[in-house]
Amino acid sequence: MSLYLKGEPRPILTLMTLIAVGVIIGMLIKSVGYFWVIVIPNLFALALTLVMLLAYMESDAVKRAENRALPRLSVIIPSYNSKSTIIGCIDSIRGSDYPGEMEILVVDDGSKDGSREMLKGVKGIRLILMDVNRGKASAINSAVKVATGEVVACVDSDSYPEPNAFREGVSMLMDNQNIGVVTCFIRVANPDNILKRLQDIEYLTGFGFFQLGARFLDAITVAPGPTSIFRRAVLEEVGGFDEQNITEDLEIAWRLRKHGYDIEYTPHAVSYTEVPGDVYSLMKQRVRWYRGKFFNIRKHQDVLFNQKYGLFSMFVLPFSFSAELSGVALSFSFLYIIANQLSWTAQYVWSMLALGGQFVFGTGGIVAVSMSTLVMSLMLMSPWFVVIYLSYLMGNKKFTLTEIPIIGLFFLFYGLIISAFYCITFFKEVNRSDYTWK
Repeated sequence: MSLYLKGEPRPILTLMTLIAVGVIIGMLIKSVGYFWVIVIPNLFALALTLVMLLAYMESDAVKRAENRALPRLSVIIPSYNSKSTIIGCIDSIRGSDYPGEMEILVVDDGSKDGSREMLKGVKGIRLILMDVNRGKASAINSAVKVATGEVVACVDSDSYPEPNAFREGVSMLMDNQNIGVVTCFIRVANPDNILKRLQDIEYLTGFGFFQLGARFLDAITVAPGPTSIFRRAVLEEVGGFDEQNITEDLEIAWRLRKHGYDIEYTPHAVSYTEVPGDVYSLMKQRVRWYRGKFFNIRKHQDVLFNQKYGLFSMFVLPFSFSAELSGVALSFSFLYIIANQLSWTAQYVWSMLALGGQFVFGTGGIVAVSMSTLVMSLMLMSPWFVVIYLSYLMGNKKFTLTEIPIIGLFFLFYGLIISAFYCITFFKEVNRSDYTWK
């Protein structure tokens, strides 16, 4: 899918903000030291993690679906240039054990990779052809208008629901007429390189453990694009998906909540999705996700810190934004540390050359301070080890010794990568750069 929204670039303000943030972080490091500047942001993650751990321990087990008749289901797959994945997606849906009538609607959103022609030969689907590419939200809305099911499941073209996913999700949806959408446990498909394996851990924790904790707090923030199951009448009541939004799955969840509908989650409905395999593709995805949060908080300004929406607006959303701002602080702190170390090294080398002395490289004070900071950060993040273990259990994933190195990389390096993406997002928002999704 693709979407383009024109921004209003402010390069001078962005440059001034960049300088200001750098100066503020530098002054903080000079006054309180590297230790606290790096450790304090981790306190936000610690607080959120501890709350979610308590919520997890207090939450009741999510019941599995009972054997019963369920209403007609319309599965909608928006497709754009998805030739390599769309057939696998359709096959996974065909393999569903859903105990009711089901139709599959595939919306080709102006594909140019040959998938449009390929889909014309696929039997057992209703193919909707869009004349031009209008974006994922528009594709879904077009399908909802002609869908015949009481329930609508939206599935990304690079995602593969497990056979029981629709049965579990629709069964939960039918348990309470006030539920507008049921979200699923999203897992990584084919984690065949290091970056995908790191995302596998992230998805296990984010869409597993933390989503279950958010369910207990009634604070689920998103209806994930890979697979979410909606009550069709409710989706039509709120006006469908926002067609001018780069994170329509986030926005629809907030709008459903504002209309008074519940957002549910079942870990028993599992759907696997393809994830970026290189850092550049991951950066594009995450910057879109994170900018989408800023985009939607401007659209729904009445949500943040509004007691009407409970812990969703009073706790989870504010902590979510604090995590991104902490990422900016961490990125600048590490850049400052690296720059300071390089400056110290350059001065040392210059002095030795000037004096004609021998070079003696040691660890230096800066490295010692950084190591102590790292140790303290790991101690503050120790609850995360419990989170990962519980997430592995939720995902029926074996916790073996071979997982330790990748978990170590997750703690030591993946957080720095995500922090850098937060930083890029922040300055794109300050600059009001164009919103693009391709």
